[in-house]
Amino acid sequence: MRAPYMTRLGLAAVLFAAAVAACSGGNDDPPGGDNPPDSGNHDSGTPDAGDSGTPSTPDAGPDAGPDAGEPDAGVDAGTDAGTPDAGLPEGTVTIPNKLSELGLFTGSPATSDFQPVAGNIPYELTTPLFSDYSLKSRTLYVPAGKAAVYSASDVLDLPVGTIITKTFAFPADFREPDKNVRPLETRILVRQPGGWEAYPYVWNDALTEADKAVGGKVFKNFEFIDAQGVAKKFDYLVPQRNQCQKCHHVVDEQDNQQLLPIGVKARYLNRDHVYDGQTLNQLQHLADLGKLTGLPPAIQIPRAPDAFNTAEASLEIRARTYLDINCAHCHNPKAQPGITSRLFLDIKTTDEFSLGHCKRPGSAGNGVGGEFDIVPGDHSTSILWYRMNTEESGKMMPEIGRALRHDAGSQLIADWIDAMTPRTCK
Repeated sequence: MRAPYMTRLGLAAVLFAAAVAACSGGNDDPPGGDNPPDSGNHDSGTPDAGDSGTPSTPDAGPDAGPDAGEPDAGVDAGTDAGTPDAGLPEGTVTIPNKLSELGLFTGSPATSDFQPVAGNIPYELTTPLFSDYSLKSRTLYVPAGKAAVYSASDVLDLPVGTIITKTFAFPADFREPDKNVRPLETRILVRQPGGWEAYPYVWNDALTEADKAVGGKVFKNFEFIDAQGVAKKFDYLVPQRNQCQKCHHVVDEQDNQQLLPIGVKARYLNRDHVYDGQTLNQLQHLADLGKLTGLPPAIQIPRAPDAFNTAEASLEIRARTYLDINCAHCHNPKAQPGITSRLFLDIKTTDEFSLGHCKRPGSAGNGVGGEFDIVPGDHSTSILWYRMNTEESGKMMPEIGRALRHDAGSQLIADWIDAMTPRTCK
């Protein structure tokens, strides 16, 4: 378990904070006020399977370390983050200009003690979305007295006031992933009374604070050395706030686009995580804390495999899982790119034509590797593989969120297509 910039906190403090929150009723002091809660929730984490596509690449998440202790007496660490403005709908979270003012974390990467407060719960995904090999640490904050509702297939129904965070970081050299780790940004998704909102925060050069960056930022000529010792240089994009909707959206019955989280689905959360030295199932942990209702028996909960672990599932299922987490937030029947292209890459789709077999794209243009989305038996003439494999702007997929090729992901999809029964597409 490795922790480039987050240290580990104790489960005892989590339970303590939950108990305080349960007893404090509606008079909770919100994090982000004058007296932010002390640390007391964070844990040890295992590497995210699939962030880099190699088993040796770790998560940027928490590592083993001493317990940070219990929250300060009299302060509830499980209350609503942010401060509602007078006159706004009940439950509205005011979004500050500085990440620290949300009250979700203590410390900073500069002092190697950046960690979530009690009630801001770390989690991982069985197969995460690829983002230029960045290491990611994720947290889920559900306000005191509220809980998410379980869904077997869709995003958990998270209550107003929920905040999801994801911090992106890079070590200088992935062969020494615990050293010289540089976080670039922390993105947050906030469930407001009117729906989800997205905000990027960019870490300053001193790594003492992350500032809200509605207009995004480009880290020009950003460099690191990959796990194979190859130097990489690219432009890392922190998306503008309005660009977040390109991936995080669905289209409702009135054809309006609505923002929606991607990874917080039961099948991706159904994995173990280490909390205060105890290995616990993440979903069961949330339920035990009173933060998730409707959880069925473990045998009934779906689980997406680690797409790069051959022992967990067949090639077919692992490839479909990779497409589901990396592509299906756009290519599904309820998202505009899927509606336009009629290419559906979500795990529910079983129709081969909708999956791209011998299907001509609606508007792929020229020079995209072939004529059909998938030519069974031949990845080299399949547009789907070409657009995943290329690094050429305007042709690669996804359109934003990456600048580099995911070598392991590209190879997985190539192997899947080549293993199909060959067909002549006409």
